[in-house]
This record gives sequence, structure tokens and C-alpha cells, in this order.
Amino acid sequence: SMKSTVVPNRNMILLSLAASVAIANDMNCVAYAAHAGDHAIYPDCRPVFFERMGYVLEVCHYDAVRIDAPFMDWDKGQIAQRGEQLHVPWELTWTCYEGGDVHCGACGACQERREALHGYCDPTSYAND
Repeated sequence: SMKSTVVPNRNMILLSLAASVAIANDMNCVAYAAHAGDHAIYPDCRPVFFERMGYVLEVCHYDAVRIDAPFMDWDKGQIAQRGEQLHVPWELTWTCYEGGDVHCGACGACQERREALHGYCDPTSYAND
């Protein structure tokens, strides 16, 4: 079911927009939150995409824009663990691909969220609970 969530070229578009905003605001870095769990399904979350997009952003303007991708080698469980250490307000985050007022709890993204946050306080409201 996760393959149906692939949006072709999504991350190239979003990174290009982020780079434009960074350049307009005299910043030299954009953040990219792709993680190891995304590599199999999403071609634009793979290390080779990140590496080559980094080359493009280095030459897209007079001043290079760098991509910071701290989670490239992390799985969602490791990200959740770090989020807990940093006291991330999980209730302010959104994962679900279905939309709506609450997370559906059934889509692949919701299932991965539940797995990653298992053992931690998960304040997320899921429609199927």
C-alpha cells in the first residue's frame, strides 16, 4: 500500500522550493528529513538522490546551498527515540496520508508511526481506535 503514496519527483520539487526560500533569505542550508525506512519505496529518499541533489544545490546559485539530512541512516524507531529525548510535541506532528481531522490509524504511514512510537507516550488520536 505504501507504493501508492509515491508522488513522482516530490522531494526534488520541495528541495528546490526550500533552496529558493533559503537563497532569498541569505541562508545556505536546507533540512531534508528522509530516513532509512523510506529508501526501498521512495526513489527520491535514497542516498544517491540526496547526494546528487546536493551537487545541484551547490551550483544552483552564486552561493552554494547545502542539504542537511541527519536521518538518512536512521530508521523511524531511532528518530522516535531521539524525539523523545528532545521532548518533541508529538501531538503537533502529522503522519497520515488519508487526511481528515484525526489520523486514520490504518494507512501504512500511520502503522509505521504507531510502531515507531510504541513504548513511548503517543498522544495521537487514531480514527480506528
